[in-house]
Amino acid sequence: MNVYTYNWNESPAPESEGPRIGREIELEDEFKTYFPVLPGFPSSNTSRLPSAKNQSLSFVNGYMMVRSPLSHHNTLPNLSSAHRSTTTPLGVAKEVSDPTDVSGRYSFYRKKVDRQEGKIPLPFCPSSSLPPFLKHDRRVLLFNAYYEESVLQSATEDKRILACEIYFFVEDGTMEIVRTKQENSGIPQGVFLRRSKVEKPGSSRLYEINDFKIGNEVMIYGRKFHIVDCNESTKEHVIKNHDWNVHEVEPRPLPCDHFAEAVKAKLMRESRLPGVDRKRKMKETSLTDRGMFLACGTDALCFHIVWDDRQRLYGDIQYFRLFYYLADDTIEIMRAQTKNNDGRDPFPKLLKRSKLPKSGRPSEGSDYYTWKDLAIGQTLNVFGRVMLIGRCDTFTREFYASKGIHLQDDMLLQISEKKVEVKRVIPPYNGFGTEEDSLRSCTGGLNPPPPRKDHKMRDKSGVILRFNAQLVSDKPDDTSRRFVIQFFMEDDTISIREPPVRNSGVMGGSFLRRHTIKRPNGECYSAKDMYVGNIVDIVGHRFLLLNADEYSYKLMECDERTFPYSSLSRLQEILSTKQDQIRAYFVTNYDGNGILDVEGLTECCNNVGLKFNKQEIITIWKKMDKKGNGKVPFKKFLALAAEDAFCSARA
Repeated sequence: MNVYTYNWNESPAPESEGPRIGREIELEDEFKTYFPVLPGFPSSNTSRLPSAKNQSLSFVNGYMMVRSPLSHHNTLPNLSSAHRSTTTPLGVAKEVSDPTDVSGRYSFYRKKVDRQEGKIPLPFCPSSSLPPFLKHDRRVLLFNAYYEESVLQSATEDKRILACEIYFFVEDGTMEIVRTKQENSGIPQGVFLRRSKVEKPGSSRLYEINDFKIGNEVMIYGRKFHIVDCNESTKEHVIKNHDWNVHEVEPRPLPCDHFAEAVKAKLMRESRLPGVDRKRKMKETSLTDRGMFLACGTDALCFHIVWDDRQRLYGDIQYFRLFYYLADDTIEIMRAQTKNNDGRDPFPKLLKRSKLPKSGRPSEGSDYYTWKDLAIGQTLNVFGRVMLIGRCDTFTREFYASKGIHLQDDMLLQISEKKVEVKRVIPPYNGFGTEEDSLRSCTGGLNPPPPRKDHKMRDKSGVILRFNAQLVSDKPDDTSRRFVIQFFMEDDTISIREPPVRNSGVMGGSFLRRHTIKRPNGECYSAKDMYVGNIVDIVGHRFLLLNADEYSYKLMECDERTFPYSSLSRLQEILSTKQDQIRAYFVTNYDGNGILDVEGLTECCNNVGLKFNKQEIITIWKKMDKKGNGKVPFKKFLALAAEDAFCSARA
């Protein structure tokens, strides 16, 4: 390895040492070139490849061209001058004299000279070919076609002819199919095929322009399109560039679709087009007076009206606004919102803009309302609804004043509504469930109050009176039937059971489940009504109370207030008033034995004028016959009638 040294501190050499100094400088450059890249030492290595990129797309002579990179431009410069490239540096194109030569630069000066001398006519490069996307930019060919579609489930048509337009884009060979819109066809219309390249069926080749000649059939995705026509620009392009003759671009007629023609004729009749034979009579409508429209425009008279419909069931007072349009004498009635949450669905109009007949029903030759018929205090017949005009706005008053008509002052539309007093009527008891439950459904609310403390239910809980009863009936079979009536004193309810009897033909068991029973006068049965000898009417059946059990007798004797017929003190007071008559009765009818039974006691009371019922007779007899022998001496009855004896017995 050769080591080169250079003394940087030496003074400059004289002129005689010129060659030697030049050699040293050359060696210095070579030394700097090959000096390793270390920290603190500058690097002057020029062997790095250039990073600049040449422009490949540019305009050449007014045309968009693609510049190919030249091979001799990629030559890298050498370190030494002997190996340096002598070609044109990158980025500096050579000067060319031919505008078709894209390898160099055709300067503006050369262009000016050639234009002045007339060597090359403008535009330049007439023989050069542009790419298709530039040559046929935004060029679209339009072909008119149709295809047939079978209709299976229709009695009026068997096939349908659908017209469409085929757009062929020349720049890239794509096509787009758009179906021609038909009014009221009921068929989805619009883009049938988006812009794309379409292959021929059974082949990988794409459709070209020559495949769309007039009269050809093109199969696209299972549908056969018949080409029938094209526009003028398409004709000029195919004749000039694709050598089509005039006969290949002649239009052909579309086949007739009888169903579409019938629908079209029907629409023309209904739209009242001139020259159409109408088979049915159309409603005659009067034309608007153009003079009134120009004079009045959109001016309208505004009235506030009220409809009182309270005479009808669920009727109410409703408020509306009436607009009378002066241009065509039409009336529009809109609802005025006066109450919030009035329970009615909001609707904008009661009557759409039209003429209002005075008779309430439109007919031929009927008279219609005009502005002369509208005034405050007058009534209108709006198709059977009698409405009162109560107010108007300022413009309406000014209009009537200009016509010399004075309107009354505004009326008070807030009509006082009389509140209907609803009397609660409790329906009669129907026998289902308890009467308390039925009354609760009529008078109670959703949240009933807590039950009150009933001392009667607490004191009389479990206290039951049992009576043996007989059915009072005209039928002999019912007179032999016996029942057990239970009276529950805690809630005054009654239940009836029938003891089963063999070979009686009547199935025993529960005759009436426990619930409250009412008397014929509407009051419920209470404990005072339950005594022996009484006849109770229960659910259409009359029961005679024959007797009671011993528990019931003792309970009634202990509660004299509730059971007055079992009160001994009351019976003693009655007997004390008849002591002499009772003693005389026994003296007269004494047979020698002095024995008295229940029948004798009843007969004695009847003779002396005491009309006791069976419960009172049993109460007196139980007081005398404590042992239950069935017979007692009449002296006990005399002693019972005596006050002293009764007081001692009571004590």
